[in-house]
Amino acid sequence: MKKFLLISLIALLVGGFVLSYWAQPAMAAAKDKYGGVLKYAYSKPAGIIGNPLRIYGWNHEFIDFVLQTLVLPSHKKLGTFEPCLATSWKLAPDKSNLIFELRKGVKFHDGTDFNAQAAKWNLDRWVKSKRPRLDKVTSVEVLDDYTIKCNLSGWDNVVLFDFAKDTFIVSPTAWEKHGEEWANYHPVGTGAFKLVDLERNVFAKYEKNADYWEKGLPYLDGIFISIIPDPMTAMASLKKGEVDAWFNIDPISGSELRKTGEWVMSTNPGPHTVIQFNSEDPNSLWSDKRMREALEYAINKEAIAKTTGRGYSYPIYEIVHSIPDPAKKAGTIPRKYNPEKAKQLLKAAGHPKVKVKLTYQAGPMQDAVVAMQANLKAVGITIEPEPLTGAPFHERLHQPVRGCDLLMAEQRGGPNELFVSVDETLAPGSIFFQGTKRPKGFDELLGKALQEEKMKKAMEHLYELEKLAYDDAMFVPLWGQLFISVQYPYVKDTVWFWASMPYPKHERAWLEKK
Repeated sequence: MKKFLLISLIALLVGGFVLSYWAQPAMAAAKDKYGGVLKYAYSKPAGIIGNPLRIYGWNHEFIDFVLQTLVLPSHKKLGTFEPCLATSWKLAPDKSNLIFELRKGVKFHDGTDFNAQAAKWNLDRWVKSKRPRLDKVTSVEVLDDYTIKCNLSGWDNVVLFDFAKDTFIVSPTAWEKHGEEWANYHPVGTGAFKLVDLERNVFAKYEKNADYWEKGLPYLDGIFISIIPDPMTAMASLKKGEVDAWFNIDPISGSELRKTGEWVMSTNPGPHTVIQFNSEDPNSLWSDKRMREALEYAINKEAIAKTTGRGYSYPIYEIVHSIPDPAKKAGTIPRKYNPEKAKQLLKAAGHPKVKVKLTYQAGPMQDAVVAMQANLKAVGITIEPEPLTGAPFHERLHQPVRGCDLLMAEQRGGPNELFVSVDETLAPGSIFFQGTKRPKGFDELLGKALQEEKMKKAMEHLYELEKLAYDDAMFVPLWGQLFISVQYPYVKDTVWFWASMPYPKHERAWLEKK
């Protein structure tokens, strides 16, 4: 397995970056680990959390300790995988299939057995759905009660990741008994905790799974998530001791709490904010590389990240999310803030003065947009802000940017998803970056990187791809944002961000007696 997972190199290369930005509370050593109920605040309501094919984005935050997958991205060593409901796996010599040996003695929350038939039932739903996840799996065979074979139409070095993300295993018995509508909001899995009550905009209540397969776990008796959208209300609740922690908070609140020195803070690299445009349309201003370069030179990323990020943002100069040291390793020269250079490029392109619309997600990006608006106006680019919320904004994400407009959005990815994120967001046919022209040779380099078994060679291709894309100003990277969580010191061994994602794992969490 090590042969095709791009293990050691990725871990070594991203290590320096992760150590700089990734901070989790250290595991506490204690003889007696008291359980209790962990109570914490969270800003977003629960959506569909029981139907794996419809669990998106932040809904992971409600079920990653309830539902489980066959394998997990490793939390200890980035770029590797570790067993979960599968104890081992083997790729066929001709790469035509993956065989998984499944964990024995595991029960779903409804008391039914997890086995090969249950695994096949779940994976078959993904295969039949024709979704991008598990798109290379053509069929699933039961070899015996605890062994399955997943036949593959092709192989690349991110295939295993599909078995580790989103493809949760739920009880077929519960699903078939109650139906899909019921299952959407009633996750029946194999995790350490069971959902017992839910009011989508108010709270989610969990109790420990007494039959959990990891003996001795969990330590906690339960979990109670309070849905508190307003940060001031959430902070007041935290300070009053009504909750023990506050999960995935905003930078302003994080900065205020950090100053007191009274709290245990957790941070983790999050999404990248970028500017997209329609460079495929020859009538768009941004089909001219000089215009794209001018846009980046005009923005003072360092200053905006520092002032609006409150210490939780950092400027970026990379196309591939979290690629280690792109400027040093790929030979790319970063386009740092240079308004005079921006003016020169705009003039050379024949557009010294332009006016365009900038669409962005209303709320957290507002301060950064105001600062960026001033930067751009100083060089001759006037932007008309268009803040959108909810569905209208997300609809724009999956469409080509209109005309000469700009779109400010988040690029998904993280250190442990180096190859996965570039494949999902930038590969041909991706639902993201519609209208973004890939430079000549980009698709070929990406294909070589994904098909290469030798780790060093795969990374060489990825660095070539990064240099090609950044030198072509494929889009404008702006800044990265850290995920932040805060807790009282008596909360021990929580993992709020698993394998660089805001997916909490509370199996080993416990509360020190007050």
